[in-house]
Amino acid sequence: MLLYLHGFASGPSSFKARELRARFAAAGVSMEVPDLTPGPDGFERSTPATMLAVARGRLAGAAPPHAIVGSSLGGYLASVVASLDPSVERLVLLAPAFRLFERWRGRLGEEELARWRREGLLVDHHVTGAKRRLDWSFFDEASRMPELPVVKVPALVLAGRRDETVPIEDVRGWVARTPSARLVELDDGHELTASIDRIWEEATAFLGVRAARGPPGR
Repeated sequence: MLLYLHGFASGPSSFKARELRARFAAAGVSMEVPDLTPGPDGFERSTPATMLAVARGRLAGAAPPHAIVGSSLGGYLASVVASLDPSVERLVLLAPAFRLFERWRGRLGEEELARWRREGLLVDHHVTGAKRRLDWSFFDEASRMPELPVVKVPALVLAGRRDETVPIEDVRGWVARTPSARLVELDDGHELTASIDRIWEEATAFLGVRAARGPPGR
């Protein structure tokens, strides 16, 4: 199975998810893109553990071996899954959000964290275009997750040097301690939307997929 894990406050309708699924389909490869926060209040109640459960449930229902493409938080979660599940043989990580807990704690001050605990955290939800309130359990669960998961399978990592959400230094640090990983640095920001052609080129070569002659619809 080829599985795609979307980022924080995102979903299967995100640009990279739709674009890569269409391109893989044109090359004869099915890519599963589950909603990691399903249900009307799935995002509000989501935690890294609930998202991992969705991903691992999809893998358990398909014959191995598996490869995972993950974007941002989905990239971090993909690395966690690979550290736990020997059926995962390859990873493609797009701007993976390593140091999940430390980054959230550094981004929010003590007062904001206390308010999150009391009231939930109001965030922009990219799928619905609305503000939604994330429960404190997300941060609490993140505190028990590995900051830098130990991965031994081959991993292709693509990250932007102009990423203001996940510092490129964090990605470089993880790659440096992961002998099976290779980093491709891009002149792009966190979303990597301007680099979709390069992502496609690198991912198909890494996964051994014979790409179609051109991106669908272009």
